[in-house]
Amino acid sequence: MKDLKWKDVKKETFFSELASLLASGLDFSRSFRLLTEGETNKKIKSVLETIHRSVVEGSALWQSLARNAHFTPLDYGVVRIGEETGQLSRSLSFLSEYYRKRIARRRMISGAVSYPLIVLVTAVMVLVFMILVVVPMFEQVYARMGGDLPAMTRYMIAFSQDFPYWLGGIGTGLLCCILFFRFYGKRPTVQRFSAALLLRIPLVGSLIRRNCQARFCSLLWLLYTSGVPLLRSISLLDGIISFYPYRMSFASVCEGLRKGDLFADCLGRYPSLYDRKLVTLLQVGEETNRLGEMLAREGEELSQRLEHDLKQAGNLLEPLLVLGVGALVALVLISMYLPMFKLGTTIH
Repeated sequence: MKDLKWKDVKKETFFSELASLLASGLDFSRSFRLLTEGETNKKIKSVLETIHRSVVEGSALWQSLARNAHFTPLDYGVVRIGEETGQLSRSLSFLSEYYRKRIARRRMISGAVSYPLIVLVTAVMVLVFMILVVVPMFEQVYARMGGDLPAMTRYMIAFSQDFPYWLGGIGTGLLCCILFFRFYGKRPTVQRFSAALLLRIPLVGSLIRRNCQARFCSLLWLLYTSGVPLLRSISLLDGIISFYPYRMSFASVCEGLRKGDLFADCLGRYPSLYDRKLVTLLQVGEETNRLGEMLAREGEELSQRLEHDLKQAGNLLEPLLVLGVGALVALVLISMYLPMFKLGTTIH
């Protein structure tokens, strides 16, 4: 059977319903049968039947999930912890909450950038149309009229003539970049270079850092308060937060914790990734045995600041794009109508 990638919405529903059924007192077999019977999608129903059959034959639930490409290391890692600690229902609730928050964050991000992207795409299409269609029409008119054209008009006509080559070059460059990252994007050197480049871009770098830190705090809080040891919680984050610098920091933090270093001290070695305020609060949390509370507080604050920054960026991008597009359209029109203006001035 061809693998079917489960969307976050489906995973959130699956883990939530299974947790509720188990918490109500039903045994695993009965709970899974109810889930399977209520599923209308034939492919998903087949996956559920395969998982159920595997568990009935003696495999643990986390092992059955690990054999399916639909589930991530986080999914079966948390389920494994729940089975080993006898808190499967709580672990499933954690996964449901994780996917619910992930869905909310993605909707927030898409809502902030969707309109500016629509404006940008529309603007590019309008400009391409003007350069490839409108400018050549004016060029034919002026060629029949004869006479010298203003420098601005000549430059615009020359650019219009060369524009298809520019488009071809840009398209080829983009295709090469896509193919390069498709085949070599997982190499550490490529990931390190691209991550360093992204973090240096104004606004983009700060948004990436804030997003990663918000996810780090929220996920670590959910894992830590679910009874997962701190060291194991951080190792699980390696399969969730995929941005290269943070994945490398997780490995280093785990190594420091194994040596007996304080958690906050391990994070403090990466000042470019973790804010000083976050490190200080986690240090206080460790000293007062309130680490979970500090993680929840800072995770919520970082999420709110991220949402505010995204809205601000969207509000800033909209007028900037409108002004930029207007200026470019005006430049094309002025350069094309300039000979007519000069002709009218000459006649008068």
